Amino acid sequence: MLWSAMERFGYMFVMFVSNLFLARLLSPDDFGLIGMILVFVSIALIIVDGGFASALIQNQEIDETDYSTAFYINVGFAAILYVALYFVAPLVAGFYADERLAALLRVLGITLVLNSFSVVQIAKVKRELNFRYLSVVSIVSSLVGCSTGVITAFCSMGVWSLVIQNLVISGMKSLVLFVSSKWKPGFVFSLRSLKKQLSFGSMVLFSNLTDTLYNNSVPLILGKMFPPQTLGLYTQARTLENVPNQTLTAIVNQVTFPIFSRMQDDPTKLLTGIRKVSRCLVWINFPLMILLILIADPLFRILYTDKWIGAVPLFQIACCGGLVASLVQLNLSLLLSQGHSRLSFYCRFVRQGFAIIFIVMIAFTHDLLWMMVVCVAFMPYFFLVVSIFYTKKKIPAYGFRRQIGDVADIFLINLLCGCVTYICDRYIPDISDVPNLLIIATLFFCLYLIISKYFLSDIFQVYRIETKKICEKILHK
Repeated sequence: MLWSAMERFGYMFVMFVSNLFLARLLSPDDFGLIGMILVFVSIALIIVDGGFASALIQNQEIDETDYSTAFYINVGFAAILYVALYFVAPLVAGFYADERLAALLRVLGITLVLNSFSVVQIAKVKRELNFRYLSVVSIVSSLVGCSTGVITAFCSMGVWSLVIQNLVISGMKSLVLFVSSKWKPGFVFSLRSLKKQLSFGSMVLFSNLTDTLYNNSVPLILGKMFPPQTLGLYTQARTLENVPNQTLTAIVNQVTFPIFSRMQDDPTKLLTGIRKVSRCLVWINFPLMILLILIADPLFRILYTDKWIGAVPLFQIACCGGLVASLVQLNLSLLLSQGHSRLSFYCRFVRQGFAIIFIVMIAFTHDLLWMMVVCVAFMPYFFLVVSIFYTKKKIPAYGFRRQIGDVADIFLINLLCGCVTYICDRYIPDISDVPNLLIIATLFFCLYLIISKYFLSDIFQVYRIETKKICEKILHK
């Protein structure tokens, strides 16, 4: 978990710092253009993976034939999809009525081919729980790519600096993983192996594809109905909200999936583990989201300057939904780790299907804030209810009452700390943004830690003990 956290936080930190420079050098219109074409590239990337990575991790017995078969399928899919994107690019540009998008999509689409060479290597590393190696590769690749992106932005390359950044990150990561990995694809391909992996991986593919279609439906509608600047503000708001939220979710999913897969035959141990992970996760996630809502205004002024201030209400709304996003992912990870890929797909299909219907209905109002409230803030709670419903089908002991009961006290304490901090902030005299942000953050975290020590002692002690162990190991070395 520690190495996975270092990989995700390291990667997100590098991307975050890079984004600060790029947000000052580029305009919301530039970010909006990239947001339009990322919809199509993201969908293609999910298809390239094909669910084979999850199948390689989840299956108990994997041999060299399985790895090689998955590798050749991934590369083949990537080549076919890139050719498709190349010829579809003019149609995408026509849909958005912006000729610049055709060239941008054709170049950015190369990431499909680059990523396909590292899918199997990453799955093998995760299966072996070698997250230390993965963290080093990920952080180094992001450093090189983001540095290149910032340099090209300084050279007035505009939106192309964002394209170049993505290409360099994907290319560096795939190159390092492929060259440094001891495993190389053999000259073997097995239809039997392909069938075995498809039985699990196809459902993961459909599930991830459903998620991706939903996640990109709002940007797709915003790009069509509003100017690129509006989509740029939305993209920046979601990018900042995703720094803590998606990072925590990715860490937990990356580590719990292979570990819980090994606990398939021990339901008691599995239940104990998932409940502990759930409480420890939200103990960090809840306060981060509530604090970000409180400091949104000064935070955006400090980080992005006043030209991005229009993203503040969008960011606050996104953080409201971000409170439970990690719990939704935890339920899906639990289902997949137990081999229930088909049930996981049904879960995602039902919830995303209803969500897309709501999004299309709300889109006709042409009201951006109302769309954000329904589609970004409310939907994650609906997703949580649906996810728990399907989890209970296979793990009756981990139903709605137990899951909500495990995190209710943490949520209420965070809500109390947020209300007290907000009220105190009303009485603080008008001061500059940096002192105001520091005062709010210090007050909130001090209050939260004091209350946690006495009322959330089980989680508080977990973090205290683990932190002490890590410090002792560092000092000992």
